[in-house]
Amino acid sequence: MQDSGAIAVIVGDRHFNGWVTMYAPGDTSDVHIPSVFVAQHQYKALLQLFDSQTPVAVRLSGDDLLTWPLLDMLLVVVLSPAVMMLFIYLTWQLRQRQRRKNDIAPTNFVAKLPTYVFRREKIVDIEHTECAICLEDYVEGDQLRTLPCKHEFHAKCVDAWLTSHKKFCPICKFDICQKTETSKSNNSSIPPSERTPLLNA
Repeated sequence: MQDSGAIAVIVGDRHFNGWVTMYAPGDTSDVHIPSVFVAQHQYKALLQLFDSQTPVAVRLSGDDLLTWPLLDMLLVVVLSPAVMMLFIYLTWQLRQRQRRKNDIAPTNFVAKLPTYVFRREKIVDIEHTECAICLEDYVEGDQLRTLPCKHEFHAKCVDAWLTSHKKFCPICKFDICQKTETSKSNNSSIPPSERTPLLNA
C-alpha cells in the first residue's frame, strides 16, 4: 500500500466483530505510513461511504491503547509520593495532637482544684510568697490555687500551665491528674527529695 502511494491504511473485518492485533511476520522497518484497525461497524460505515463516492476525511490521532496507560502510569508515579507524604503528615499531626492532649490536664479537672485568697498575715514561711511560674510575689488579694502535691501558685498562672503546657506540677513534676491514693502507694518506698510532693513528705 505504501508503494501504491497511500499515506495511511485503515484495516477492518466485515465478517468478524472483534479487535485484532496487527503484526507483520517479516521486517517492517521500511514501512513508514501509519495503519489502524477499526471496529466492524466503523469499517462497514466507511465502505458504504466509499461505495457512494462520498468524500470522507479520516483523522488518525495516535494509539489510545498506548497513550492512556502511559499517562495513568505517569500520574501514579507523580501523585503517589505526594499522597503518601500527605498521609504521613496527617498521621503525624494526629499523633502530635493526641500526645499534646494526653500531656495536659482537662480544664474542668483544674477548675475543681482548691483555691484561696492570699492574706499576708496568715503566711509564716516567706518561701511561699512567690509564684514559681511568673516569679512575682503574691500580693494581698491574689487568688492562689493549691495542687494535690500542696504546692501553690497564682491560679491564672498554674491554670494556663496545666491546661496548655503540662499536667505536672512546675516544681516537683507531680502528675496532678493522678489519684492521691495511687501517688501515695507509688511513692511510699521512695526517699523524700527536692522533687518529692509535699503531700508525701
